Amino acid sequence: MPDSPRGSTDKEPERRGAVLNPTVPVAQASGGRLIGPNTDTPVRVPHTVGDDAEKVMVSPVTEPPVETPPDSPEREAMRARIKKFVLTVVVIAALGGALFGYDTGVISGVLVYLTPDFALSQTQVGVITSSLLIGAAIGSITGGWMADRWGRRMTLLFAGALFFLGALAQALAPDATVMIITRLFLGVAVGTASLVVPMYVSEISPPTYRGRLVSMNSLMIASGQLLAYIVNALLAPTGNWRLMLAMAAIPAAALVIGMYFMPDSPRWYLKQGRTVDAKKVLEQSYYPENVEPTIAEIKQSEAADAAVKDSLSDQLRKPKVRALFYTGIGLALIQQFVGVNTVIYYAPSTLAQAGMGDNAAITSSIGIGVGAVIGVMLGMSLVDKIGRRPPMFLGLAIMVVALVGMGLMERLTQSTATGYVLVTLMIVYVCAFQLGVGVPTWLLISEIFPAPIRATAMSICTFLIWMGNFTVSLVFPPLGELWGASTMFFIFAVVSALSLVFCYRRVPETMGESLDDITSKAES
Repeated sequence: MPDSPRGSTDKEPERRGAVLNPTVPVAQASGGRLIGPNTDTPVRVPHTVGDDAEKVMVSPVTEPPVETPPDSPEREAMRARIKKFVLTVVVIAALGGALFGYDTGVISGVLVYLTPDFALSQTQVGVITSSLLIGAAIGSITGGWMADRWGRRMTLLFAGALFFLGALAQALAPDATVMIITRLFLGVAVGTASLVVPMYVSEISPPTYRGRLVSMNSLMIASGQLLAYIVNALLAPTGNWRLMLAMAAIPAAALVIGMYFMPDSPRWYLKQGRTVDAKKVLEQSYYPENVEPTIAEIKQSEAADAAVKDSLSDQLRKPKVRALFYTGIGLALIQQFVGVNTVIYYAPSTLAQAGMGDNAAITSSIGIGVGAVIGVMLGMSLVDKIGRRPPMFLGLAIMVVALVGMGLMERLTQSTATGYVLVTLMIVYVCAFQLGVGVPTWLLISEIFPAPIRATAMSICTFLIWMGNFTVSLVFPPLGELWGASTMFFIFAVVSALSLVFCYRRVPETMGESLDDITSKAES
């Protein structure tokens, strides 16, 4: 995900970090504005800030005099219209993130009732849970190709349709085999959304709001998981696991209907040569004087990317690039092998085994969803204030302590009190995970790779994240049954401690660095 914005949502985009093209005569300052050489016409350095940018090479663009002052009622109305349009687009697209969270979180409550209904073994429990993740891995690989070929909007419409049909199909599943197949297809929607929603939002959002709006996807994922816990708790007295699964069809329908009326991103329109369509979108999300410069900047960026499109193997011959690639792979594996999804997927089952009743276990897991949301919000607020590394170190250290505590509590005599202490430690753990691993990992893998291989490297890392998720979710139930949940928590504590050492030694600090700077350093 791109960096958080540097500007305020209540102000016009600032003209920061712009470097004038040395081949163009330098404009003179007059009354707080730039005046072009040999003319009285004001010029503006357009706000063409990239996803991460503090420094952008641009040329001054002649700007017709603005007829309305910046603080005039007309300008305020324009600002309000832009905010309304962008927020509408982002909220509708972010339903894909919420569905991602809901479908990965709802299974935790479903398993409590599905296991006895279908007489599942622990191996079958792991297969049902992880089948969605195989589909997600497939979706994360194919989603990028679909988004480039069909467009971001059509790809999200396709994902929404899969979400809708998958939710109903798994709710009607007559046996474990059908459940596995339906969750596999549902996973394709999850993987597609995980890749395309941030892409679409980043490309349609004005630079001033881009980081905050893209980060909203992480918040929506955590909120979707929290919603799943709440739905599970409300339906727990009935034991109606089918309704728990079917409820996802409602936001899925909203995603399909909403995206039908949304435009595609300006960048995709320009790739297709549809400049008129791109201009129409930009006129709704940018100030008028920034529309043409933004079109020119996107075209220039696409041309530059095409000119330096090295293959992955060519780039990996460079030692610094190879080191960053391995760091990205390490971050992807860390995100899953510290065990977070064993808590998200199996919390109610684990709490029930620790001495809570089924209903109490499901209700208590709402706190885990709240902890995840708080962790995401903390991570979003800190990565642009104190950097990427400090939150990682803090979060991983807290995770080690929480996991050791969870392992110790699992070895005590089962009781309601034990269950409540265990759920408290789970909440602390999930909050620390989002702070130290969840938010920083997605941000770092969007930053550390050089531009020519960024898309390919990110796809590989996303694929590894889903495959790691699949592996952990598949093996936890049978290994937990064989060794005990406490042993698994101790193993995850060791992995978290090793991850802390890995991050300290290998993860670079990227706060305040532009993607161009990171690329230059990696390729030097």
